[in-house]
Amino acid sequence: MFHLASSLYTQYSKREQYNILILGLDNAGKTTFLEHIKLLYPSSTAATGSAPEPLKKSSTSNNNGPALTSNSTTTANGESEELRSTTSILKSKRILPTVGQNTTTVKFEASDKHNPLATQFRNINLKFWDLGGQKSLRNMWSRYFTQCHGIIFVIDSTDAARFQECYETLIEIAHDDSWVIGGDDEESKISSNGTVNVPVLMLANKQDLPQAVDLVSLKTGVFIKLVSELEATDSKLIPVSVLENQGLKESLEWLVARLIYNKGNKRPEYK
Repeated sequence: MFHLASSLYTQYSKREQYNILILGLDNAGKTTFLEHIKLLYPSSTAATGSAPEPLKKSSTSNNNGPALTSNSTTTANGESEELRSTTSILKSKRILPTVGQNTTTVKFEASDKHNPLATQFRNINLKFWDLGGQKSLRNMWSRYFTQCHGIIFVIDSTDAARFQECYETLIEIAHDDSWVIGGDDEESKISSNGTVNVPVLMLANKQDLPQAVDLVSLKTGVFIKLVSELEATDSKLIPVSVLENQGLKESLEWLVARLIYNKGNKRPEYK
């Protein structure tokens, strides 16, 4: 009886896990994105309902300044303490370029509990793989394609000189041979037409900076070619500021909604 109850509990408590690759050129803000996600969402090993460790109601000290208090209250101008705290904590960190990979797994939670989609977002883990963006490291990205459920491609919207390189890199990702490499059974194949068929979320990062190229200009410039190239792909370009926590939760909710929609094509793991 104990073993039956234990088995039923384990089965009931399993969570869907989606593997997400964080890609982009070097210095685009990929690792900063991952670090901010770790501040905004609880770890997959945290107790249900608990806040992310740095945001629990306590004083958090850092080496570069006074303790940070992280009560989730709202100031007179509508800015939440949580938003200010995560940004302040992140600015106090020294984030180094990724050589190899960084990984973390979080429990995804809807920002608006009254959203009709909030019930679909329950019991979901997101495992992020932040891969180095230096040119010498990009040939390793394809090793992860067959195991991923979605891709986040971070673009430095202040570096117009590298937009063409971003475009070319995205096209290489979309048409990589790995998307059609699989086992003998049809289910193990990722795509039958040689094109990526997992959701691709493109983040136009650093929109808080005055030299950033706005979304309209991005879509009508180099990236207009990308729209036609990826017309059969579930993709979206969203303006964000990873450092200032602008648009992060909204963009991630779009991605999770598409991951759920794509379950028939790429089933999640269960952990």
